[in-house]
This record gives sequence, structure tokens and C-alpha cells, in this order.
Amino acid sequence: MATAVLPLIIALVAFGHGAKEKPELSEEIKEIIQHVHNQCVGNTGVAEEDIANCENGIFKEDKKLKCYMFCLLEEGSLVDDDGNVDYDMMISLIPEQYTDRVTNMIMACKHLDTPDKDKCQRAFDVHKCSYEKDPNFYFLF
Repeated sequence: MATAVLPLIIALVAFGHGAKEKPELSEEIKEIIQHVHNQCVGNTGVAEEDIANCENGIFKEDKKLKCYMFCLLEEGSLVDDDGNVDYDMMISLIPEQYTDRVTNMIMACKHLDTPDKDKCQRAFDVHKCSYEKDPNFYFLF
């Protein structure tokens, strides 16, 4: 698997392309996305329905869903050994045409990633806020 591509893909799907602006993806990228999705579903036991509902603004208060969101970041090598997300790295991987929009969304929400919460709750809070900031652009696979 092209692991160098993995952080980029995770960054894009975690906070990027919404249904109205969904990019054309190569078969290789689709396979990577499916692999990461399957890995994180397997690791957390999250329900597919709960993942899909997030695109419609329905963020179920569920530990499995919250940890799935963190798993995507972790699998994408966007998390350090202490569980801290590297938002600057995430933004640096976004294609230029989406950089401003993703930067605005993430920077408006990253303040919710605070050390007083566990890593899964922090990821969930940032995802939920990202949806609220730009619901037409938010996407979770």
C-alpha cells in the first residue's frame, strides 16, 4: 500500500470533501480509503449507520463512533505518541484548491481538542464542530 499517500487521504476524508464537491478518486486511493475504513471499523466496532449519519449532522454520543474518528487520524499518521493531532500537518496535505476552506473549518474547531478530554472525545468534538462550520463540505467515510 502507498503509505506516503495515506496521511493525505485521511486528512481529506476526515475533514475535507463534502458530497457537493467530492473529488474523482483513483482506484488506488479508493482501496486505501476502504482499507482504513475497514481497519477503524474493526478496531472500534462502530456501526456503519452512525458513520453515515455524521454527514447529515447526526453525531451520536457513542464511544465507538468517537474512537473511530480518532482512529482515522491515527491510521493517517496525523497523531503523535501522546495522542495529539498535528493540525498543521493535516492542513499542509490538503490540495491547494481546498486549503482555505479546510483551514477555516479546522482552525475554527481545533480549540475543542483539549487535554482535559480523552483522545476519542477530542476527535469527536472537532468533527462535530467542523460539520457545524461547513455542513456542505464535511465528509466522513
